[in-house]
Amino acid sequence: MGSPEKDIIRDAGNMGFWGSILLFIPIVDVVGAILILVALHRLSKAYGNEAIWRNALYAIITNIVSIVLLFAILFLLISFTNPLTYTIPSNASRFGLTIFFYIFALISGWFMKNAFNALRGSSGVEDFGKTAKWYWIGAILSIIGVGLILIIVAYVYAMLGFRKLKNLQ
Repeated sequence: MGSPEKDIIRDAGNMGFWGSILLFIPIVDVVGAILILVALHRLSKAYGNEAIWRNALYAIITNIVSIVLLFAILFLLISFTNPLTYTIPSNASRFGLTIFFYIFALISGWFMKNAFNALRGSSGVEDFGKTAKWYWIGAILSIIGVGLILIIVAYVYAMLGFRKLKNLQ
């Protein structure tokens, strides 16, 4: 039987592995994200590296703030618009909103990159370093759409890394 830390790492690896798989399934992808967050929290405790959890938490907070702001902006647009005279927002408005949310994507991406790099440093699993790299490049390129594909690549590497932790001897 392994040490308690190894058991925690294996369990967190299993949780992160299945969470990574669920990210690719619409509707349950939120469950996958939660499983990955819980896994990162447990790994942060097991490795004694608070940077893993702190950066993941900041990334999630950034995402939540951007979503809340998006809904607030949409609510304001709908509330103050007469449905009979509604006009399509100007190019400048759309550009401003795009830049606003791109900045949030960069901030969140930076924190997730740091979380996975910290996990790589603590676990020694290089797949988490690749996750960090592809996640960051994906965040940078998210403004042109191709970044979302690279973030998918990042989560494939995360799945591989979590699988290695899951199978830890």
